[in-house]
Amino acid sequence: MKAAALALALILASSCGVIGSLRPGPTIAPLISAAFLSVHLFVGDQGDAQERSRIPELRDAIAAALPNAWSTATAGRGQLSLRTDGDIDMELDGTDGTSALTQHSSGGRVISRKIAVHTVEGPRRLTIAELMATVLHELGHIWCCFGPGTKDGHWTDAPKDFSTVGLMYSPMTCRVSRGSDPICPSVFSERELAEMRLNGP
Repeated sequence: MKAAALALALILASSCGVIGSLRPGPTIAPLISAAFLSVHLFVGDQGDAQERSRIPELRDAIAAALPNAWSTATAGRGQLSLRTDGDIDMELDGTDGTSALTQHSSGGRVISRKIAVHTVEGPRRLTIAELMATVLHELGHIWCCFGPGTKDGHWTDAPKDFSTVGLMYSPMTCRVSRGSDPICPSVFSERELAEMRLNGP
């Protein structure tokens, strides 16, 4: 049996949580757009010594890749910039936990959003590929997914086979071959782009 050559399914356990909103319906705010999104990416102060020393490197790698990754994920329909006064705060948390979008509301309107991205899953330190998929997934939660065919902000019809298209499932699945970096979902599907108001040409 060619076990070494077989692709293994790697579940991204830090896939998702949604705090502060029980997702009764869209909570999109008027001044935030998937077409022109800005993110404040910063490092938290949690984690063991090894993870705290690793996180600045992870931040730099994610910061360098995220604008192009967002453009690719949105089929060229979205632009993302990194700014200290971004539309959404994103913290790299060096502990084991469920990555999540937190939304705070006042008077029925969302007034702030924060994403916590956990860099550890149990005893395992997540790779850049896994963290990028998590970042895109959590950003997608600003708009997706609601209504029929969804549960807790995710599609209920998870594919049986691995695909790089479709980021809003839980758990997300990456594909890894022995000795290789994981390959993770990296492109929003057309229905996800429609939820994000990016279904135009």
